[in-house]
Amino acid sequence: MASRSSFRATLEYGSDLIHDFCCLSCSEDNKNSEAQHYCQDCAQCYCDVCLQLHNKLHKRHTVLGRKDVDKWSADTVLAGPLVRCEKHAGKILELECVDHRQLCCHVCVSIDHK
Repeated sequence: MASRSSFRATLEYGSDLIHDFCCLSCSEDNKNSEAQHYCQDCAQCYCDVCLQLHNKLHKRHTVLGRKDVDKWSADTVLAGPLVRCEKHAGKILELECVDHRQLCCHVCVSIDHK
């Protein structure tokens, strides 16, 4: 039988469900939460909880809900956290360094992979 703590961890970190859109903030904390909102200014997806925090910091950003999902930026939504550069925040890994066998953003290529 599952213990209370394992049940709480399942609720906190989510299950192995695959969502159409994942919350970026939650995924950076290794949590699995479905995004219900997209901020056009940040170009990021957020769940209901993370959106509340976002809105406290960024009151004038334009946030779209699921009813406007067709207006969400496909580039950013599809890129998600898995293909973003760890060294250069917000940059997408879109190039490959053949010598180092590594995916790179355009900043990495110009600095580290000449």
